Amino acid sequence: MDGNNQQENLKKTILYRLDSLAPGAVFEYGDFWLFRQGNRAGAAISTGGELPVIHVHPGQSYSLDGVDSLPGLAGNYLALTVDMAETDLNDPVKRDDFCSRMASFVQPELRGELLADPKAWARRIIEMSGDTVSDTRPYPLIAELVLVNRLRAAGLLTDVAGQYRGPDKSTHDFELPEMSLECKSRLHGDRASKAGELVVSSEHQLSRTGGKPLYVVYCPMEEIGDLSLERCVRDFGEPRAVLMGKLALAGFVEGDFAWQQAYRMLEEPRVYEIDDKFPRITPAQFPGGFPAGITKLVYHVSLRNLPYCPLDAFIKAVAAGETPVFSV
Repeated sequence: MDGNNQQENLKKTILYRLDSLAPGAVFEYGDFWLFRQGNRAGAAISTGGELPVIHVHPGQSYSLDGVDSLPGLAGNYLALTVDMAETDLNDPVKRDDFCSRMASFVQPELRGELLADPKAWARRIIEMSGDTVSDTRPYPLIAELVLVNRLRAAGLLTDVAGQYRGPDKSTHDFELPEMSLECKSRLHGDRASKAGELVVSSEHQLSRTGGKPLYVVYCPMEEIGDLSLERCVRDFGEPRAVLMGKLALAGFVEGDFAWQQAYRMLEEPRVYEIDDKFPRITPAQFPGGFPAGITKLVYHVSLRNLPYCPLDAFIKAVAAGETPVFSV
């Protein structure tokens, strides 16, 4: 049997077995296991010893985790699972994508590479599938936490639970009494956007709320340095438990593979005022709603030649009750 036929048979077996497994059941197939736990179903391979500390999402609804047991089985495993409640396997495209990911995960020829660097494997799967919504690198949260710490130090952020809303999927990352702030980070070398560009994820994101002024804080970052989730929350004090809960909502918990990933700011973050001169798309431009068939809007904004204020100067001015100065 040639390689293509073997791969197709493996896909069919995985799909058939997982579809027929009852919740809490495990099926051993060669050198891997198929299992279901609640809504999640997937495959697991033995790590041969040490438990990998990893929790990443190589695709929407997918999760790659180190686990210390399977239902009824002890040992350390690397498990790739999908939320069956969010994945329609009756859709031929989603079904083929599901089978391809699972087959790649359990393929013996890739086992050594997978166990040596699970995160690199997950990133390759994301790139191969074109899935851009599942980047689990923590740098956007790190940029937000830098802003949390600097706003707290200046006395501008006094209620972490109510005023820091980034991980809560709110319209804006910060809702302070006197203003709204949206934190936008960009990783140097990232192909998703160009340097000096904002990626705006909806027609509402640059809309003012409650009549307050709205500002965007732009944070260019590099994947090397000493800024990590661990460092950002290390000396956070009493509200740390609240902050940890918010990070967990975003998929990051203490001890995860991403917890120690470190970055640095390439330069002092810049603050831009979102006024009538700032290029943006708003709901008012679609009085009758989106054209038929358009369900989501994502657009890029060039920051070239737009007036800005360095973050440090902006915070000092606001804390002193003064008007920040924006210039090109």
